[in-house]
Amino acid sequence: MDPIEVGIGVSIVIGAFGAFTIVGVAAAALLKRWSRPKPSLDAAETHELRHAITQLAAEVSELHERVDFAERMLTSQREPHRLTERE
Repeated sequence: MDPIEVGIGVSIVIGAFGAFTIVGVAAAALLKRWSRPKPSLDAAETHELRHAITQLAAEVSELHERVDFAERMLTSQREPHRLTERE
């Protein structure tokens, strides 16, 4: 056999072994991560989180209304200037 062919064959075997090793380590890490027990919340924590989400939703809604109001005020202040500039 030609030494180049032997070198190519050895390189392929070593590369395949390395690739399988990397894939195996990654698969083991994923399985370990997925097999961990997931923390569960009790009823009081769930109620508290839902209450906090409801409060945040109300605050976001209020902020949205304020931004809409501010935009309307700014637009109403700009319109007279636009009319005078065009004339």
